[in-house]
Amino acid sequence: MAFKSRILVVDDDPEVCDVAAEMLRDNVHLAVATETDPQKAIGLVKGSQFDLILTDLIMGDHSGMEMLEAALEADPDTVVVFMTGYPTVENATQALKCGAYDFLVKPFQLEQLLATVERGLRKLQLSRENIRLKEQLALFKIAEAMGLTIHLSTALNQVLKLIMKEFNVEAASILLFDSSKPAPFVMQALQTRSGIDRSFLEWKTNHSLMAVKSKIVEIENVYASSKVAEDILEQDRITTYLSCPLLIRGRVIGVLNMQRANVHHEFATGELQSLKVIASKAAYAISNSKLYDDLEKAYLSTIMALANAVEARDRYTSGHTVRVTYLAELIAKEFGWDEERMFILSMGCSLHDIGKIGVPDSILNKPGFLNQREMSIMRKHTELGARIIEGIDFLKPCQPYITAHHEWWDGSGYPSGLKDEGIPKEGRILAVADSFDAMVTDRPYRRSRSIEQAVQELVDFSGRQFDPAIVEIFLEALKKHREKIEVIYGAAVSDCSIKTVPVKT
Repeated sequence: MAFKSRILVVDDDPEVCDVAAEMLRDNVHLAVATETDPQKAIGLVKGSQFDLILTDLIMGDHSGMEMLEAALEADPDTVVVFMTGYPTVENATQALKCGAYDFLVKPFQLEQLLATVERGLRKLQLSRENIRLKEQLALFKIAEAMGLTIHLSTALNQVLKLIMKEFNVEAASILLFDSSKPAPFVMQALQTRSGIDRSFLEWKTNHSLMAVKSKIVEIENVYASSKVAEDILEQDRITTYLSCPLLIRGRVIGVLNMQRANVHHEFATGELQSLKVIASKAAYAISNSKLYDDLEKAYLSTIMALANAVEARDRYTSGHTVRVTYLAELIAKEFGWDEERMFILSMGCSLHDIGKIGVPDSILNKPGFLNQREMSIMRKHTELGARIIEGIDFLKPCQPYITAHHEWWDGSGYPSGLKDEGIPKEGRILAVADSFDAMVTDRPYRRSRSIEQAVQELVDFSGRQFDPAIVEIFLEALKKHREKIEVIYGAAVSDCSIKTVPVKT
């Protein structure tokens, strides 16, 4: 069925309403409603969407300006045309400034009325098409970004933010199918304005469950309805809920949910077409991300097996990577690193000594100090570690942890003799964490030192071996997380001894 533009004629003179409606109803593309009571007309505008409103300027105690204000508040794109038998320059100027489109002077001819309405509707169409083009461009950009990204949660939240902005919805969520969970669909991303009931978004209502039970297998069969529980409607003034399936080769892998409030029209055909593009891109991005995750896990499990093999060969370093990772995380949190960077830190710390897989046991477990030849072999573990992860793209961010944790602040470290800020921050953080753990645990060539002795050595070598700022942050972290540190190392942390040690710069 062809789309009809909705027209509302408002005049306190029933004859004017009837004549105008009769003139317009000959056009099969127009759906015309009339109202002689200005108050009821304002209620209609607030409760329904009209494309164009023809309203008298003066209606007893009411003014057409009230109608204009209500119409533009409901939908800023509404075309409002005033009808008046008393036109003045002042009235026309004020109305146009407030957003009216045009004036018709009573009595008007059929041709005048039709021409004004046609121009107004054409202007509305062009305005909506312009908005849609901008919308499509934004959707294309986010769709392309989703096709490139491998970070699923980031991509999904980008999509939801865009949907809320471009489609004028109060809330949106993406849920993915997981057969291993008690509930079939699990929340993956959510964007919502305050005061919105989340049960539909979180798949907790019969309404949203009905969308899947309705066998949605094609994007064109989007389930949209205003028939929801009266209490939710009353609380949130929701006008439309929408559940859109995310499909891969005809199989539902998830659902995109949206709810629209305080907007007096359902989702337009153009909007649903835009959502079709996004849903398709989202589904393939999710699928690609899962494949990438599986590949990443396979690589990582292999690499971690090698890292564990290193610890298994060195009886003195059992648990070393776990402890070092925890200490490095304490420092990184003070820098405000995000979740993704913290994940890379965890991988990098776990793999930082992987190159020791190529160091002979006779050197790795020698119960004394290494000679010059042995030390030369030991020092090659950083470069060997870099070669082990070479060519594995997702491990590339781990490289600074592997290659730079033995660099010294004064430039006398290895393997590259980097200095000061030239040393990657990842390496500077790990240098402090790694050295502290090495000092307070047993090694083949010496017994463990006390925490106080280790702290003092960090301070003594601050500005020589270690970044002074990172040493200072680490000492503060020791105080802040004293109880956990004491459990890990089985030794008391003296707050006084840490607090009174000046850090060299």
